[in-house]
Amino acid sequence: MHGIPKAVAGLALVAVTVVGCGDEDGDSPTATDPTSGSTSPAASPTPSATESSSATPSDSGDPVPSPIIDKAVKDAIRDGFPALVPSGVPAGWTVTKATYSPKRGGQWWIRLTDANGADVTLAQSKKSVEGIVHQYLEGAQPAGNVDLSSYGTGKWSAYTGTIGDAVAKALSGTSAVVVGPDMDTVTTLAQDLLTAEDAGSSDDGG
Repeated sequence: MHGIPKAVAGLALVAVTVVGCGDEDGDSPTATDPTSGSTSPAASPTPSATESSSATPSDSGDPVPSPIIDKAVKDAIRDGFPALVPSGVPAGWTVTKATYSPKRGGQWWIRLTDANGADVTLAQSKKSVEGIVHQYLEGAQPAGNVDLSSYGTGKWSAYTGTIGDAVAKALSGTSAVVVGPDMDTVTTLAQDLLTAEDAGSSDDGG
């Protein structure tokens, strides 16, 4: 969890999807309504979006690896794309899809459902932070910052939308966003993000 700064200058956050508008060519996965499941906060409390909110590491149990993510991220690694992946999937969460596309410099997505069945999405591409946030979160409005420095990932910009929340950050050459039903849920995923290399993913799935 603290290996993130090694490859992404203090970045290790995952994205949670709420509503996606799709990219110009319609290549990004269709976003779903995160309110399809309960929008109660995830089991382990995480920081709300404020101008200076900070997070304390969660002790809700060790996350587990995902074969779906390990398989999909191989193409990103071969393409030299610094894909973000969770160090593990939080207890009770399920990975529904993970996809990498080499178009426009590389696009990476992970779709999950949280312990309450709500949709969460992590998206990463060459777009600007503002561009990727508005692509995946309808009606996005700035809502301060979320400080995940205690997890080694630094500060993320927080956003509220018409039917969900998001956190996003500019990385080296890419931007990432996590979209979900509420701020607690998206930060639960973002705090465990690492680059694929730091997470131990490889062409051999190791």
